[in-house]
Amino acid sequence: MHATAEDQQDGAFPLRRVTFSSRDYPSEDAAGVYQLLFASSALVTPLHAPFHVEVTSFWSEHMRFHFLEGVPFVFHRPAQKIGYDGLDAIVVQHVETGSIVGQFDGREVRADAGSLYIIDFSRPVIIRDTTALPLQKRNFVGLPRAFAKRWLGPLDRLHGFVVPPEIAGAYTDHLLRLRERLPHRNTLDVATLTTTVTLLARAITQASGHGTSRSDPALLFRKACLYIDTALGNPDLSAAEIARAIGASRTRLFSVFQGVGGVERYIRATRLQRVRAALGEPAQAHPIAALADAFGFRSAGQLSRMFRQHYGLTPTQFRADADPGGVRRRAAGHESATCENEDRLAR
Repeated sequence: MHATAEDQQDGAFPLRRVTFSSRDYPSEDAAGVYQLLFASSALVTPLHAPFHVEVTSFWSEHMRFHFLEGVPFVFHRPAQKIGYDGLDAIVVQHVETGSIVGQFDGREVRADAGSLYIIDFSRPVIIRDTTALPLQKRNFVGLPRAFAKRWLGPLDRLHGFVVPPEIAGAYTDHLLRLRERLPHRNTLDVATLTTTVTLLARAITQASGHGTSRSDPALLFRKACLYIDTALGNPDLSAAEIARAIGASRTRLFSVFQGVGGVERYIRATRLQRVRAALGEPAQAHPIAALADAFGFRSAGQLSRMFRQHYGLTPTQFRADADPGGVRRRAAGHESATCENEDRLAR
């Protein structure tokens, strides 16, 4: 296994490249070395001999990309492994070729070529590749739990969740383009990171709404919240766009947001909350202009004015009011509704 890393650059996260090839080891040792070096989070049982796998991974702070081609195998993450290693991530797997059959909390799940399926690493799973193809391609992305929750919303129902090819297409096309581009980069820029998680969240949102009742206000509110979270960087984000994306009328959308003061107010408050959270991380002191751009404000000046109106301090003052550990010395402003209390608010 080989790894390279580059120094951080402004506006981007360092990208570390890690590769593994079974060809670098004797054939009788390759499966064991792969298990030890690259797949220690699970028990791997090859379904084809000789064992062969090629993996190229790109690791950044918030996201890890893995592009794999190899023989079919069984991936088993039992409860004992979970208790031992404590890994706590959400992994989204793209089945590029072949198909899989998995057991997720005792529930059988099948994902065919072009589909996505999701693994919650805090829960047991057994995944078996079908053996129709001697070599199969899998492309998967790992997200730390806190980051996944921020972008994907509640995670408790995502273990074993499948996104069909007709919905996953925009995300998987983007992922395959990244497979070609990432080898030529040493950082992951914010735009690429945001585009990736936005497309993923939209695919999950659309797949979640398939076959469900659009009359459920709590469901509509959750879907709208998720879409808003993924589109905050767009300064032109509007109620019309949100309604169109989640398949609801604007009238219906307005009605489910009455409890939080309306759609526009919710968008504004959510943007300000994201900025507030970023300012409370002294280890990553992003420029105010960069935060304005990342969260959909038209200028640093607009962000500063709105932040002061909401919290009583400018962003610069708010940042200075945190000690080096990021602990507030005094409370600032008030908080607004978030997706995490949507059921109560949407009723």
